[in-house]
Amino acid sequence: MKMKGQLDSAQPMKKHKAKSKKQALKKKKQAKLEAKKDAKEKKSVEPSAQVAEKRVTAPLKPAAPLRNVPTALTKTAPTTSGTSRQRASKSLVPMTKDEQLIAVNQVIKRLLLDEISQGDALRELRVKVLGLRQEAYTALTGVSRKTLSEIENDKGNYTPEIINKVFQPFNLKIGLVPTSSQLLVAILSN
Repeated sequence: MKMKGQLDSAQPMKKHKAKSKKQALKKKKQAKLEAKKDAKEKKSVEPSAQVAEKRVTAPLKPAAPLRNVPTALTKTAPTTSGTSRQRASKSLVPMTKDEQLIAVNQVIKRLLLDEISQGDALRELRVKVLGLRQEAYTALTGVSRKTLSEIENDKGNYTPEIINKVFQPFNLKIGLVPTSSQLLVAILSN
């Protein structure tokens, strides 16, 4: 016999309880995500400024000196994510000026001798020498992240102006070089 206000089965009650539990869990997850996001933003603002100061403070002097990266970063508009100055990897230690000079010259040499592609050279220079993520590097150069990614993966067909833009922080630009690596070595050795 049913009493007034009693349900036919327990099934509708379970659904209602499950629904409210799901909503409560969803709210907890959102609160955790927001707290995490706030903590990341606070964390990335303070240490990233210190890392930027530790990086190159004067231009290098390879065949053509590198641009002063920290001041170039401060002159550009900050990205929406707020991570424009974070290093590409937390374990990556900033290079000294001499180490940067050596690394840049090695990458240029490998590129000229056709040992690595243009995209691989750009990625190596961006990550190892400057230690920047794609978002920060795009803020520095003024090209989109998609364009930078496609250039680094040797996809797409970009104009010399775009290629020159992405290599500008290293004072590199497109030029004519001999197709034969032996001829190039002979020219460079003279």
